[in-house]
Amino acid sequence: MKDMTIGSPFKHVIYFTIPLLLGNFAQQLYTLADTVIVGRTLGTSALGSIGAVVSLIFFIQGFVIGVGSGLSIVLAQRFGSKNEQRIHDSYVTSMGIAFVLSVVISIVSILLSDTLLTALKIPQALYSDSKAYFTTAMFGLIIVMGFNLFSNVMRAMGSTKTLLWYSVLSYALNFLLDVILIVVFSFGVVGVAIATMLSQLIVSVLIFRHLSKRYPVLKLNKNDWKLKGDELPLHLTISVPIGLQNSIISIGNIVLQFKLNELTLGNIEAHAIATRLEGMVTAPMMTIGVATATFVAQNYGAGLTDRIWQGIRTSLILSVTYGFFMGGLVYFKGSTIVAWLVGATNEATTNSIEAYFKMTALFYVFLAVLFVLRYSLQGMGRTIAPTISGLVEMGIRSFVPLIFVGTFGFPAIAYSHPLAWFSTMTILLISTYLFMKNDRNKWWKRALLR
Repeated sequence: MKDMTIGSPFKHVIYFTIPLLLGNFAQQLYTLADTVIVGRTLGTSALGSIGAVVSLIFFIQGFVIGVGSGLSIVLAQRFGSKNEQRIHDSYVTSMGIAFVLSVVISIVSILLSDTLLTALKIPQALYSDSKAYFTTAMFGLIIVMGFNLFSNVMRAMGSTKTLLWYSVLSYALNFLLDVILIVVFSFGVVGVAIATMLSQLIVSVLIFRHLSKRYPVLKLNKNDWKLKGDELPLHLTISVPIGLQNSIISIGNIVLQFKLNELTLGNIEAHAIATRLEGMVTAPMMTIGVATATFVAQNYGAGLTDRIWQGIRTSLILSVTYGFFMGGLVYFKGSTIVAWLVGATNEATTNSIEAYFKMTALFYVFLAVLFVLRYSLQGMGRTIAPTISGLVEMGIRSFVPLIFVGTFGFPAIAYSHPLAWFSTMTILLISTYLFMKNDRNKWWKRALLR
């Protein structure tokens, strides 16, 4: 276990972030390979089919992933307090909540698949592949939940170096399965979803076994099958709002996709492809935020307020620097990179990709600040401000396309992203300042109640 309540905050954030960043780099290599395989084997229409429904998948998966993240925050706080029994109880409770939620949501999503996809107004040319991809992804929802929960538990315990190797293994398996299922057996877009599920399932089992052997406090026993009722309120109070924050943001993306689907196929394909690269580029900023959340949670549990602020400041410097650099790179070279990756030759698609990056890339710095502050507040168990910011982000992603797509077309879609980032960042900045100014001396009292 990595104890972040002692030693240099700067070193802890750096050392904790580096393995996560290396894992993130491995993920980006996989995403890059996946994009090339799908784009050059199945064509840009396949990427469009996935992109047309991915906002709905993110809405559902985002909730369960957010819940898993929230559950691990409770565990990290317990680790900071050094109470082994409460650490064990938190681990068991987290698994129980994760299992029940993912199974129920998976069943409901599959039963309503036609209704949901029809409501999105997915073009007929993309509908068949979109439905196949969505349904397969929903079958594997419990795997996604398990993979993210166990990964977050390892982060909460400070085991980022070990997690790095498991992450690399997951991406390697995913790539290998992509080749087998898409190139060799021609499974199409369904193969993309199955490859992800199988790779995460294998690694989830390995991580679970590692946790049981490496940390005696996490080893299950026969009495753990019955959850403790007094543990549920705290875990649900912290985890469900974080899940809802992810879903709330995704609602805006669903509305955005709904309006986007009214535009040309070139616009739909361009947005799907451009945001795929954008996700690859901005993922390290989220990784820095995740590292910050663990650092903050442990020190919050220990009542060390000065260390919390030092960690946040360090993470902001790292994230903002990265955001400036990558934003400039994507602004000038983003469309060239995408054209090389997926072999896009349709002029309407390539022009829309270039236009998208010109309208968004220079604003990545907003995301850099946003991720650090959102995860920091969550690390302290503070969910109100992130939830409110999520509602604002959802509103902007919804209303800007709804109101302006008819007049401005694709630019209304593109500009809704930086507008949402800026508004969310502003709310989180104000909330963090007010919280640290007014409640600074009360954190340790609240921490003792966790």
